[in-house]
Amino acid sequence: MPIAEAAVFTAGCLVIHTQQRRADQVTVALACVAVLLAFVLGIALTPDSFLRDQVGVAIENGELGQQLD
Repeated sequence: MPIAEAAVFTAGCLVIHTQQRRADQVTVALACVAVLLAFVLGIALTPDSFLRDQVGVAIENGELGQQLD
């Protein structure tokens, strides 16, 4: 795993270095990736019991079109 992380980091550095003339575009792209990563980590780290409770509340409030098992 550490080798894969180092490879991804090095590839990212290479992309940033080759795109120096487009610094504004690279900044926007990296900001988008950071936000997407934050959302994915937030969803992945949310406890299952919390998700089940939220689905149950949504069903009770009629916010879902069909009941989930």
